[in-house]
Amino acid sequence: MSANDTDSVDEMKKKLRGVFYRGVRGPLKAMPLWMEAIGVGVFISSIVDANPSFKEKLRGLDGKVFRFEAKDIGKGFYLLIKDGDIKVVPHVKAAPDVVMSGKVAVLIDVLTGREDPDTVFFSRRLEITGDTATAIHFKNILAALG
Repeated sequence: MSANDTDSVDEMKKKLRGVFYRGVRGPLKAMPLWMEAIGVGVFISSIVDANPSFKEKLRGLDGKVFRFEAKDIGKGFYLLIKDGDIKVVPHVKAAPDVVMSGKVAVLIDVLTGREDPDTVFFSRRLEITGDTATAIHFKNILAALG
């Protein structure tokens, strides 16, 4: 395969990913929070299962609460980390340790390791607030997925 063919395939993948992200926005806006939490939980579980070292690395974040806000659809969810496991819930009583906000596409790409968290943060496509040490630790775990 030539360099031009590789570029063409990469461009096609990028376009298809864009179509996918635009297509999921509508259903996500209409989806009840409890159903959304189940779907995100399944999604996160698949990431954890595909990366065995992920659970061990999460132990350093035990007891931490993360909030992810998809600004383009006005929705959010929480990740609770306990004993190397991740629980996804629509609401928590405690204030989150870290909040990450951005478009659905950016959040999905960061959580799957397709986008480097530093790159999207410094390009202002992802906002991160809260405990800096916890955010950096989590960011490093996500960066290792890529």
